[in-house]
Amino acid sequence: MSTWAEWSEAFSIFARYSNGGDYDEVCAEHDEIFAGPEVKKVSPADLQRLQELGWKPDDSGHFRKFV
Repeated sequence: MSTWAEWSEAFSIFARYSNGGDYDEVCAEHDEIFAGPEVKKVSPADLQRLQELGWKPDDSGHFRKFV
């Protein structure tokens, strides 16, 4: 289960990589949330922290989280 603080931390990391593109949006599909920048643009330290927070790279090269 995620806390509000964990969601806030993840989206703060996403905001660091914001470029005004399509994935500055958030979308949901059933029990999955899709958000964030391209995985390849995220630093190794931020990638590790996002994974600790439950955000995993998806097939499109961005992030998803099951809730």
